[in-house]
Amino acid sequence: MSDFPCCPICLFEGAQANYRRDGIDAVRTDCPRCGVFELSSTVAATSMEKFAPRWVLSAAVRNGYELQDSGLMAPASVLRLLETAREPSSPFESVDLLIRHIHRKTDRPDGWVTFRLQWDFPLVYARDQNELHFYLQFAGRLGFVESDGTIGGTSYRLSIGGWQRLNELEQAGRKSDQAFVAMWFDGTMTPAYTDGIAPALRTGGYQPLHMAFQEHNEKIDDRIIAEIRRSGLLVADFTGHRGGVYFEAGFALGLGIPVIWTCREDEINQAHFDTRQYNYIGWTTPEDLKVKLTNRILATLPRSES
Repeated sequence: MSDFPCCPICLFEGAQANYRRDGIDAVRTDCPRCGVFELSSTVAATSMEKFAPRWVLSAAVRNGYELQDSGLMAPASVLRLLETAREPSSPFESVDLLIRHIHRKTDRPDGWVTFRLQWDFPLVYARDQNELHFYLQFAGRLGFVESDGTIGGTSYRLSIGGWQRLNELEQAGRKSDQAFVAMWFDGTMTPAYTDGIAPALRTGGYQPLHMAFQEHNEKIDDRIIAEIRRSGLLVADFTGHRGGVYFEAGFALGLGIPVIWTCREDEINQAHFDTRQYNYIGWTTPEDLKVKLTNRILATLPRSES
């Protein structure tokens, strides 16, 4: 028996939404449209429309769930998604999301991906399954995807044109020399940035951007999203294990932006289990971080000869 009559985000009545029984203030939801996630009880009971239309919120959360490729999204990450959710600027942006999704879901260039129309429409910021079907057909007409050809078939793969478009999307991000730095906004971490991360990035030919050192008048979440989109690299330091850093790293991965994962060695074992497959740089001092990060950048993602 579900504690809530429906998904708190998309209002789907078939979702399971229950208070956690271990004393933690969170509502765990398993929704075939939005994914598996937790919200604080306060946020779950709030009027979601204050953030954005529900279909936009559902799409933002579902895409966040898919990007982190785990069984559960934490409340802080979900709240950040709700606060930064926005509609695509055009149908072409939804088609690009479709291309990226097919790429993520198969490990071979000729692999097929099956869409469940009644559940998967949030993946491309569609309002319902009919709109998802439109985007699938639209991508086909643009020459980006191929259907399996069966009557009523919902399996698709990238065509040659789709692979070309994916390469364009990835190259567009790599042209930028801006490197976004996602890390804990805490004074104790300042030397790790100023004496470790920033000089390493400059040695590799990048211009570091850390929001704690920027003056701005906009809502910070909107600025973060905009700056990640403009970046050719993201360095994510997980010391302190802030939910926002996990979100920002996942958002960059979804855009095809390379991510370098770092964490102070005494906290690496606390990293979320779904990120442990990534090759973390473990560091002990800012100077140690500078040396190791410089070597990683120059070995894999240099922008200049140094």
